[in-house]
Amino acid sequence: MSTSGRCYLVRHGQSEWNVLELTQGQTMAPPLTELGREQARTAAELIRADLEPGARVAIVRTSDLVRARETAELLLDLLGGELILDVRLREQHLGDLEGRSYAETWAAAEAHDWSDPHLPVAGGESPHELRTRIAAAVDEVDADAVTVLVSHGDAIRAAVAHLAGVPIEEAPWVDVPNGAVARLGEGGVVWLSRTAAGTAPDARRVGATARQ
Repeated sequence: MSTSGRCYLVRHGQSEWNVLELTQGQTMAPPLTELGREQARTAAELIRADLEPGARVAIVRTSDLVRARETAELLLDLLGGELILDVRLREQHLGDLEGRSYAETWAAAEAHDWSDPHLPVAGGESPHELRTRIAAAVDEVDADAVTVLVSHGDAIRAAVAHLAGVPIEEAPWVDVPNGAVARLGEGGVVWLSRTAAGTAPDARRVGATARQ
């Protein structure tokens, strides 16, 4: 994907369910906390500082889930642009795990075969299905416009794997905290704000999924 116009990936700010340690997945309702709103504003400032002189954000394309949409609206307030809702940017559908505690989700992760990318998670969506839809959204970005994509942790991890050309089941673990910002380009992904990345066992994979 050519991104001469620049494209940014932003994870939504902290939600109320992040604080309550409840698995979200595609649950629509949880809104941002005040910290989450501040994380969104900080993400906007990072993007503004990274833009080339005279460049302006043209599009803020976001998951329609409330925590992402609220993040996108705050970005829009500070960066401008056109707001577009895109269901392809939603978090992975986690089936029966949604609404359950992190502890329950971690326990369920131990029984899942993460080596099979086509296996649905808890009756929800498979990693392959997630990657397919997020890849379509990323590949359709206008290379001549500055675009911000607002999404979720596992969806962003899938996007990073897609851009690197790595099979989803072989992709190294990437930590994507609330409010993380990455710039996409021909040379790969450049993180403007993020904690350290590394690899992790399968159980941690859904353990972090619970927080998205």
